[in-house]
Order: sequence, then structure tokens, then C-alpha cells
Amino acid sequence: MNFSKTAFAGAPVRANKLEQIVTCIQQGNCCSVVGPSNTGKSFLLRSLLTEETRRHCAKEGALPPLMVFVDCLEAGDSEHAFYELLLRRTIEALMQADFDNDTVAELRATHRELLLHSQSDVAIRALYAGSMRMLCYKAPMPIVLILDEFYDVLRQLPPWPFRQLRALYDSLETQLSFVTGTSHFLEHLRGDKDVYEFRELFHLHTVVLHPLSSHDTRAFVHYLAERHNHTVSVENEQRLIALSGGHPGLLERIYGSVSLLLPNLTTPIDITPAELIKISPIQKECQRLWSELESEQPALLTLLTGGETKLSATHRALLERKGLIRQRDGKPVELFSPVFARYVETKFTVPAEPTEIGLRVDDDTGQIFVNDTEITLKLSEPQRKLIAFLCERLGVVCSYDDIAVGVWGVGEGVSPGAIYELVKRVRQKVEADWRNPRYIVTVPGKGYRLEGPDDWSDA
Repeated sequence: MNFSKTAFAGAPVRANKLEQIVTCIQQGNCCSVVGPSNTGKSFLLRSLLTEETRRHCAKEGALPPLMVFVDCLEAGDSEHAFYELLLRRTIEALMQADFDNDTVAELRATHRELLLHSQSDVAIRALYAGSMRMLCYKAPMPIVLILDEFYDVLRQLPPWPFRQLRALYDSLETQLSFVTGTSHFLEHLRGDKDVYEFRELFHLHTVVLHPLSSHDTRAFVHYLAERHNHTVSVENEQRLIALSGGHPGLLERIYGSVSLLLPNLTTPIDITPAELIKISPIQKECQRLWSELESEQPALLTLLTGGETKLSATHRALLERKGLIRQRDGKPVELFSPVFARYVETKFTVPAEPTEIGLRVDDDTGQIFVNDTEITLKLSEPQRKLIAFLCERLGVVCSYDDIAVGVWGVGEGVSPGAIYELVKRVRQKVEADWRNPRYIVTVPGKGYRLEGPDDWSDA
């Protein structure tokens, strides 16, 4: 397939990966797109929405599929909320496509029923399944649900929505398919047998995003230069490619940092990896990537401390699977980026006297930490909102109404019991002993307060 620049939602890179996804959709298969943070998953998935890419997805003589893009970070932490989001985004996609008004009206009525009437879980499932069957029978084109940022939904919801989606896929044959975007392989996010049938849809159709090829990395540098109206020398282009190792997020942070440090990008970049990782945006990008590589961390440390010969076959396979190592011209195996390698080397040193920092949110990235351990992916969206709300008011008593507005955006209709359950679930994930909390403490008769090191020293 030949894609023009208009086929891409961002930089015109990863055409080979886009072709793999398009081929899956053409054949009526599902596809899982996996890649660490800031490797371009969302841009790649949004490229499926462009008119050119949709035409490529069509079978010969058939209409292009209807693409329904769903950012699953909006899904909340309940099955009901997930179905509501899926149906809402489907209706929006149909309206943008000027679909049959009667069908849209019927789906809108179902959506109102989901929103306004208290339903049992069984009734909600039946409503959603019925609406999708009706749509697929009436639609002259296939429907593709693009489930971006799918990790929280898969990890935290009960198995029923995934069984429902599998049943719909089986009954509707090639009229419905799914594309997911996650930072981890689906089986690593949730390996239990309850969702095996859903995961099975993707076993033969997983697209892994490695660092960009040299050709694509060069194209990405050109894209950044054009976007910022910069002139980049050939030498600096090669230097940016070498430093980033083709990781899009890392390349963008390095590019942005050196463009501020140098008078222009024709001035030679003579900044070392050790100096670059001290720059906050670059350090945070490395930290984000490191925190998402839990399974690969021991192998990364082994490679840097003992060299290639110390890597077991299992460790090597782990690193190769995500494109974290490379070997050129007969040289020893090395990490894909010297900047990220230098960051990993800092993990060898353990502070002599660890300091307890407590619960905190990184203002720039939104990552949540307990001391130095990131827990972002272990939390649902309401749980993250609660922690962010309390961190903004460190040491301040927050009433039940304050929390209801901060988390759900409404001051009424949220019971103290619901807030108690939310706080309890957060405590279970952040406290050493959630029954005797150290961070989120109860203020009897008033609400909750987040405490930090200053409060502990005063105790």
C-alpha cells in the first residue's frame, strides 16, 4: 500500500505498521497495537480515521468501514459507564458520517435509556448488544471500534463486557471488529481465563511498535523542523537520530530541549547523554518509559552491568520483543538509545538513606507515585482524579461535597458511601496498611485530608 502524507494523523511514519492494521481490518480481523509510552500509538490509531486510510481499509467493491474512535480514559470504572461511552462515540461517528436519521434516532433513544434509567447489569448488557446488532444489520459498511488507552478498562472491569464484545464479534461475523491500543501486551494486562476468549481475537494480530527505523526517524526530525520552522543541519539530524534511538517521545523531548539551548539547529549538538538526562522533560520521558518496562527492567540492568554475555535467552527475547536492543556492524548488543541507557545506569545507585516522600502527582506528566514507585496504571480514572484533587490540597480537609465535585464534577447525588468506597480502594493501593492509613486520613465528621512528610514530622 502507498500512503500519502494525508493518511497520517501526525508525522508520516510507521507506514508499514499502518499497513498491518489496515490489512487486519480488510480481512475482518481484530488487531492489538502495543507500544511503550509515547511511541505513537494514538497517532497511528487516529490515522485510521483519515479518509485515505479508510479507503484502504475497504474490501474491493465495498464501502469503507465506519471508524468509531474511543478514548478509554473516559470510560470511568464501571461496566455501565463503558457501554455508555461506546454507544455515545458510535452515535457521534454515525452523525459525522450523515448516517440514516431513523437508525441514529433509535440509538439515541437507547443511549438516553442507558443514561437516565436505573438498569440491572443484565438489562444494560442487553441494551448495548441489541443496539449494536441493529446497527450492524442496517449499516451498509463494517463497524470498527478503535479502543485507545484500553489498559485500565481491560484490567479493572468485570469480564462481562469483554465476553459481550466477543459474542457480538462472533455473531456479526465481519461486520464488527476491534482495534486496541495499550502499552503492554493484553495477556500481561490481564491473563485470567475469564477474558481468554476476548484476548484470543488478537493472538495472531498483534502489532508491536519498536523505536522508529532510521528512515522514519529522519522523517520525524523533518516533521518537527517543519512544524517549528527550524533549519536542521545534516550533522545535527544524525545526532538527534543517534541520541533518541528512534523513540518518538524521547526524540521530541531532545529536539525541544536542544533547540532552546542552542542559538539554532545548525550549531553542532555537543551535549552528552549524561547532560541530557538532567534536563527535566528528557528525564521525565525516560522515567515514564522505565516505569512501563516492569518485566524488562531486570534484563536492562543485566545488559548494562554484565554485558551481552550475561543475558539469558529469556531476557534477550524480552528486550528484542519490544525493540529495546540493537546490534550494528558486528558490535556488541546495546540499548536502542544512549540517553535512555544513561538513565538506566542511574538506577544502579541506591540512596543510602531512602527518604519517604509520600503520595504525589507529577504535574507535567500526570504520573502518580508512592515514594519512588509509580502506580498510575494500577489506578482507575476516578481513583487518579481523587489523588490529584487531594494532592492539590495537601494538608487541607476536603469535605464529601468537595470530593464529589473534584472527582465527578457534581456536588449532589454522590453519597458519602460512594466516596468512602472510592477512598477505601485508593488506600488499598497506596497504603502499607490501608486500615491504618498514613497518607489519606479521615477527619471525623468532616471528610479526608492528604498528609505529607511535614505532617509526619510534627506527629
